[in-house]
Amino acid sequence: MLRTIGLILHTVWAVCAMAAGTFAGAALGLHTGGWIGAVVLGLVGLVIGALAAAFPLETITLILEGL
Repeated sequence: MLRTIGLILHTVWAVCAMAAGTFAGAALGLHTGGWIGAVVLGLVGLVIGALAAAFPLETITLILEGL
């Protein structure tokens, strides 16, 4: 039961981290470089979000320490 809850929480964390990274990258890219910048920085944000999803404890620690 506890393992299932952990898996659900990790899945929710992964989806949110990847979505937030993609959105932030695309918004910044659209603001600075138009559509091409939005696509490129959206992909970069997706990769960074995937890394944040893979290491949730380290990501939370970095956020709390202020990078």
